[in-house]
Amino acid sequence: MSSFEGQMAEYPTISIDRFDRENLRARAYFLSHCHKDHMKGLRAPTLKRRLECSLKVYLYCSPVTKELLLTNPKYRFWEKRIISIEIETPTQISLVDEASGEKEEIVVTLLPAGHCPGSVMFLFQGNNGTVLYTGDFRLAKGEAARLELLHSGGRVKDIQSVYLDTTFCDPKYYQIPSREECLSGILELVRGWITRSPYHVVWLNCKAAYGYEYLFTNLSEEFGAQVHVDKLDMFRNMPDILHHLTTDRDTQIHACRHPKAEEYFQWNKLPCGITSKNRIPLHTISIKPSTMWFGERTRKTSVIVRTGESSYRACFSFHSSYSEIKDFLSYICPVNVYPNVIPLGTTMDKVKEILKPLCRSSQNIEPKYKPLGKLKRARTIHRDAGTAELQDLWVGESTDMDLQDGYLRIFNCTEQAPQPLSCFRDQLRISLSNSSFDDNFKFDH
Repeated sequence: MSSFEGQMAEYPTISIDRFDRENLRARAYFLSHCHKDHMKGLRAPTLKRRLECSLKVYLYCSPVTKELLLTNPKYRFWEKRIISIEIETPTQISLVDEASGEKEEIVVTLLPAGHCPGSVMFLFQGNNGTVLYTGDFRLAKGEAARLELLHSGGRVKDIQSVYLDTTFCDPKYYQIPSREECLSGILELVRGWITRSPYHVVWLNCKAAYGYEYLFTNLSEEFGAQVHVDKLDMFRNMPDILHHLTTDRDTQIHACRHPKAEEYFQWNKLPCGITSKNRIPLHTISIKPSTMWFGERTRKTSVIVRTGESSYRACFSFHSSYSEIKDFLSYICPVNVYPNVIPLGTTMDKVKEILKPLCRSSQNIEPKYKPLGKLKRARTIHRDAGTAELQDLWVGESTDMDLQDGYLRIFNCTEQAPQPLSCFRDQLRISLSNSSFDDNFKFDH
């Protein structure tokens, strides 16, 4: 659960993922994704009044996040005050103090965060240095090297501060299996069940209606069956996702939800209420995607664990593991790191102690730059009062390198994890890994 208060020390006139209290005075707002713990105050009457009085205040987000947000009538008042920014497109924004006329220019770049549809990291550049806000993110080891706009002139940008997703910054989450590994285990379980008969069905016990699209689309593609959900509204303008979902209960894969879903399942009833097909009783298993549950295990486990006669847990994470966090920071070498989340069962001080060796501020050294190979053109869009101007910008193009790393352990809190990775890696392995409002925009691990 995000504990970020909304403001960064370097650029205090903007607010990110928090829209109440002192954030009501912000000159611009940014939303990394549509999960409820990142939307506090976003539809509050106080913020509505602020927008009525301030004509130059806008909310910036990705196109997908804008689409998702505006499908909910409660957020429609934002419609004329949202500006979507394309991923990996440096965009200049004017921050205007409407009382004094004072203006500050910043450049913001949205980078893919791998957390859920539309989720982004924000890279800010201005007079107070380069700052990265990760929002919620999941990047595989080495993936930072593939983010071209984290680099400039063939080297990693000199990043002053990172405001970091530390949900799993705890040694007991040292390594979390990739989404591909988790998906493979879920596919195997589903295949073994639904191929028994048309009356064998699977219920995906997901905490939220938004965030599991990677799982839904892959299951649909693999088995040629749409996934049953309660509503399609939020995906109406996203055909790549909508194609895999249905409100028709006559399917073998369900992700429908109900406040008493767990109780329903005990009586062999799906949350949508269906118990039979053609008067023949259904045989149902539940699969609950989890991460924290696996982290609490004292022994290594597989990605699928049977927890009852017809219930299973599946390891599935939206957030970077402990080792992925260390690898990310070791590569970009920021001067400062500020945790955005206090992991369950630990304290902010403990998280800061873990992160301290990975900051240049504690090492008193200069960053080691990594060559990226040939340069490639990108473009900067200047935004001021609704106008846009294009400008060429040179950025680096990454090249593959090799990473030497060992001692990988899966959820074994009885063993000691390796010491923090060195800030200077000569070789990196590039391994890509793909990767709730109100009731739909819920926080989930």
